Amino acid sequence: MEIGVVPIVAQHARSLLGKERFRYVSAVVANCKMLALELDMREEEKGDDDPRENIDLEALIIAAYLHEISTAAHGFHEHQLKSAEMAVEFLSGLDIPVERVEKVQQAILAHATANAAEERASTSIEGRILYDADKLGRLSGLAVVTSLVEFGARYPDRAVTGDVLAAILQHIEERFVELYQSLNTAPAREMAQVKFGNTLAFLDGVIEHLAESTPV
Repeated sequence: MEIGVVPIVAQHARSLLGKERFRYVSAVVANCKMLALELDMREEEKGDDDPRENIDLEALIIAAYLHEISTAAHGFHEHQLKSAEMAVEFLSGLDIPVERVEKVQQAILAHATANAAEERASTSIEGRILYDADKLGRLSGLAVVTSLVEFGARYPDRAVTGDVLAAILQHIEERFVELYQSLNTAPAREMAQVKFGNTLAFLDGVIEHLAESTPV
């Protein structure tokens, strides 16, 4: 990697996102590095006749830092489009090859879209890794708490009965299953498996308890 480029990108992301959101982005960057390392190791174990996918690690890390830089000012609706645009504009002023900037752009554009298994090969390897790295953080018990907090903020005057809470948790559980099934890479599914299983067990237990309890 060119010395100094990634720290500049990271600082730019932090200045736009703020401390709390940048902490999440940094976790996505760490996930990208772990997934890329594992995939590289698996590629090395392939035979000479097997097709290989070479990961542009710098493009991946830059994309991870910039993949949601538009959200602070523009929100999350189709944020990949605005974030990709802002990323290209920022990177055009740095000493980065055009081909790498294009990889960053494509990875950011791809990170918010789940693809069917047969369509994944048409997405860049950097885009597939960034998607997985972003989603890994959403498959833990903490994501359940976040979802409940968001529901409370969205519907502050709505009474929460046992039935309503059970319905919310069932929706969260369905979303978790969809996220897990949408992961692109085997290392990501393996990393998520334990957290995913524990979270589903927790949700099933709470839903079952609510079904047997008197509404509150």
